[in-house]
Amino acid sequence: MDTSRAFRTSAVLLFACAACIAAAEPSPAPKAPIAPERVVILVIDGPRWSETWGDPQRANIPKRAGELAAAGMMWTDFSNSGPTYTNAGHTAMTTGFDQPIDNRGRELPAHPGIFQLHLEKSGAPATDAWIVSSKDKLAILADTVDPAWKGKFLCSLDCGVKGNGTGYRDDATTMKRVREVLTNHHPHLMLINLKEPDASGHAKDWQAYLQGIRDTDAYAGRLWTWLQEDPIYAGKTALFITNDHGRHLDANGGFAEHGCDCLGCRHIELLALGPFSGRGSSSERRDLRDLAATVASILGVTLAGSPGRVLDELVKPAAAPPP
Repeated sequence: MDTSRAFRTSAVLLFACAACIAAAEPSPAPKAPIAPERVVILVIDGPRWSETWGDPQRANIPKRAGELAAAGMMWTDFSNSGPTYTNAGHTAMTTGFDQPIDNRGRELPAHPGIFQLHLEKSGAPATDAWIVSSKDKLAILADTVDPAWKGKFLCSLDCGVKGNGTGYRDDATTMKRVREVLTNHHPHLMLINLKEPDASGHAKDWQAYLQGIRDTDAYAGRLWTWLQEDPIYAGKTALFITNDHGRHLDANGGFAEHGCDCLGCRHIELLALGPFSGRGSSSERRDLRDLAATVASILGVTLAGSPGRVLDELVKPAAAPPP
């Protein structure tokens, strides 16, 4: 059974169970979850787990650890299983494959990703799928070197200053563009990249790095509010908040860099919000390829050959949130 069918079968079984409970109990049963119709992926670039969810106080992520976690599901053992740098991490979460891709924006993914697959299946215009990124180089996610797909079904792009090769822009500008796209186009699929805290980490500025984590946490809360206030998105949209990579542990060179196999570089977050039955936290070992498979399943497409597995915890009862 492919991942799309598996995800939808799980949801059907959940609906059937809910119906049985309603027949057996005198009190009304909770409504069955509505399958998401739209997907937004927010990538907060490069925070280390120890400064986000690994901090017992979670001082830098009050919005995600509070209001958003209460409304969604958090994975405590989520990782980048491939190369731990920006373009590779984003490629894994959009194609379902780990790939040692060039990190300067000079190489396309080897496999078609969720954007091309969605536009091909839906027949929708390019404005129904967007990549809005503070980093210009992530424009490469729109295409592939696969000759069957290269140059076809390309999504809309708003990356960096003016596209690949023009340089990075600040996250405030990116969030302004995100709001404009959501308002004017209401795409079914969007990926957002915020360059902080990665940029300040590379600059070896510890305080700016921490501020970047706090700022992007606030942006995450703002994005969720926008989605809930828009009747086209409210109650029908899955929001996935994740990272492309972490950062070295102190023994491996400190917070300024990343790219190795250490736990600091691999251990990242995944928080899912939307019309799912799963709430709380999951200790299942998952990785970015599973996020790709799940988004593909929601959109009704298949990432052929990908080892990614659908996050079926989203339609299962969840454990209590971590203390």
